[in-house]
Amino acid sequence: MKRLALLSLFAVLATLPARGEDMPHQLTGELIQTEHENCKTSTGYGMKFTRFVDFDGDGRNDVVLDYADASCGGNPEPYCNDAGCLLKAYRSEKGSWRKVFDGRVKSWSVGEAGGRKALLVDGKPAF
Repeated sequence: MKRLALLSLFAVLATLPARGEDMPHQLTGELIQTEHENCKTSTGYGMKFTRFVDFDGDGRNDVVLDYADASCGGNPEPYCNDAGCLLKAYRSEKGSWRKVFDGRVKSWSVGEAGGRKALLVDGKPAF
């Protein structure tokens, strides 16, 4: 079992996008869990899967995992469906990461809401 877990971790890390070396190691466990819950075969990650962007205006890069750039066995399902694509966002907080959004979206961007920088999901502030 331990060997299988290590092989799974290696497989996930080997498929991360070019900036994968920057993927916060604290998020790897959740990445593997999401893959196991959604995909019964291998998951592929594109170059835009991991995004580092300051979406809360504190000057530190936060992390967005955009499953619109992931595929399960070469297909976008189950990460994307009629409701949108899975998106997870983590705020950088004193050397750790706090999840602030986990859901399906049709679009996302970083913009302003209430005069402050914000993660916008389907045109509305995510949190």
